Amino acid sequence: MGETDKADALDARDIARVLAGDTHAFSPLVERHGSAIAKQMRHYSDDPLVIEELTSDVFVEAYLGLAGFKGLSPFRHWLARIASRTGYKYWKRRDKQKREVPLTALDESRSESVNGQPDPETVTALVYELLAELSDEDRLVLTLMFLENCSHREIAKRMGWSTAIVAMRVVRAKRKLRKIGQQETWKERLSWIPL
Repeated sequence: MGETDKADALDARDIARVLAGDTHAFSPLVERHGSAIAKQMRHYSDDPLVIEELTSDVFVEAYLGLAGFKGLSPFRHWLARIASRTGYKYWKRRDKQKREVPLTALDESRSESVNGQPDPETVTALVYELLAELSDEDRLVLTLMFLENCSHREIAKRMGWSTAIVAMRVVRAKRKLRKIGQQETWKERLSWIPL
């Protein structure tokens, strides 16, 4: 039995215990999957407090909806779908409140280059700033595809969309991102990327 199979068996055991009324049995599920979910939530915010809150939201939703978990796929996949929806809801809620805050404020000290290329932290910050320029749907599809390495099929499954819709949104979002990158305000900051 591999590590993944052992984890799946432990998940199944703990889920059965929770559903039988042992609320404390949910803690091992959080311990096993908490860091992976927190890592996934970093794609939706770079604020540690927001990441912590979103991670908690994922596990609250999972706990409340645990009776709906059918066990047709591993528990970690079910959590990943909840996390994607939670991150998307966070973006929608934030945008609705009109509190658009830049994800990062780049200053000269952070834009040091190595071999003519920006340092990885600057590149990451630029990626998040560029993504913030897109609509929530476009940002979500690119985040799932390129930051979470999801296939079109996995994105469709997580979001309840068809694979054709996913493919169309990916093409449209990449086109919009390229157009944003070609704007005068971004050209200088992205001069090291062939657009």
